[in-house]
Amino acid sequence: MSKTARTRPGRFVALTVLLALMAAACGSDGSEPASEAAPQPAPSQEAPAPDEVEQPESPAGEPAPADDGSDDTDADEAPATTAAPDEADASTDEPPATTVPSQIVRIGVAFPDLAAFAVLNPEFGIGDPEAQALAVVDQWAREGLLPPGIGVELVFGKYNIISDSAKLGVCTSLAQDSEVFAAVSSVSFTVGAECLATRFEIPVIDADGAPPSLYQRGAPWFFTLRADHGKHLRSYVQWAIDNGMFDGNVGVYYETRLDEGVDEMREQVAAAGLEIASETATSGEGVGSPEDPIAVQRFIADDVDLVLPIVGGSSLAGVLGFSESQGYRPMYLSTDYGEQTADIQAKTLPVEQYDGAVAVTMKRVGEVAAGMANEQAEACLANYERYSGTDIERSAPESGEYGSILRTCDLLSLVLAGLHGAADDLTKENFVAALENSGDFTPAGVAPGSFGPGDHSLVDHYRAIRWDAGCPCWVAMSDFTPLVSRDS
Repeated sequence: MSKTARTRPGRFVALTVLLALMAAACGSDGSEPASEAAPQPAPSQEAPAPDEVEQPESPAGEPAPADDGSDDTDADEAPATTAAPDEADASTDEPPATTVPSQIVRIGVAFPDLAAFAVLNPEFGIGDPEAQALAVVDQWAREGLLPPGIGVELVFGKYNIISDSAKLGVCTSLAQDSEVFAAVSSVSFTVGAECLATRFEIPVIDADGAPPSLYQRGAPWFFTLRADHGKHLRSYVQWAIDNGMFDGNVGVYYETRLDEGVDEMREQVAAAGLEIASETATSGEGVGSPEDPIAVQRFIADDVDLVLPIVGGSSLAGVLGFSESQGYRPMYLSTDYGEQTADIQAKTLPVEQYDGAVAVTMKRVGEVAAGMANEQAEACLANYERYSGTDIERSAPESGEYGSILRTCDLLSLVLAGLHGAADDLTKENFVAALENSGDFTPAGVAPGSFGPGDHSLVDHYRAIRWDAGCPCWVAMSDFTPLVSRDS
């Protein structure tokens, strides 16, 4: 049994009665008022095999759900049981208990292990991703948001953010050991998400955008929160063109895994009658790259005024550091790639190089600093505070934990939409079709968008933000505008 993916016993979350049953089994009081802090989640354990999943104990007088050991469907099934608490409290805010779910749907949640980074800088921590996900599913049960008869069990997989083999290990564990029905995944998991979709045909919603061809290879199972690389980089460079940033010489430093998107970016530039003066590519593997100083040397030789750094955060830091050592200070136009638009990332960069830099983002970063209202974020954060008993700052700069909580809410909200749309006949195929027809979505952490039968990337909008080193934080400069389509 792999230890990469794991689940928490007694966390089958469905309608409120099921939580009450599990609370009795775990020795906790499931009828505490909502105003009191929820208990901290229990330590993670290995995921049991599908036919060994522990069933919650039943209260006295109620038969335990039968387990015939069969596994004929995508979602684990248990007989429907009607039950009610022994004593109803008319003053409680909890919704009334109804039925025990007839189906338990197992959802995989993949998240990065950033412990090593957090040791160097605690601000790189993202809090407790497991608790963040459990808080969302707990809310579904408390508020009766799940489709009737359906419950959810979460299975977690933690991966090394710079190791493709670790991500593939999480993919295999979620698919083979835990046999998840669907999965969601956080930043820098694209290799693992591709594995889930193409190798195991499991619906997966990944946080990052991907090459256009991956949506075709992974069809119909592969979805992303952010736009595909082509749409992303076309919009990125078109913003620079529209704002006069191609008046001088433009240099591009990019990772080869973005080749498809960079090709479309070049086409967008050529269609405007412009050209890129200097280009350097890097593999993007590891921390930093030997090409970092080479790119800077080429920018200096080609008299580049504007640098488009489409690389990971460590390479961006290398470019800025080497540029400063050479007394070279161009303008920078950043992007979401490599989490460049996270406050905690930009705070590590040389002030002399980066203060006043502009970025094009598909995220809602910078809204706090700009004083913009975000009702979706507030609802998400308030629910996590209720569940975890911790306070989350709503001030700039935005922490890594803040961003992780919002990202988790967005990913799991899409799962809920898929479950509702496919509830009458819950198969993976119907889950996919439900996502494709779920309509417009206003997320907590990324720009608005929607899926469609031919479009499995959610975000359809972007905006510009500016880095304020005095804050230090990104500040939103405008409202969201539509991303640039291929025929624009």
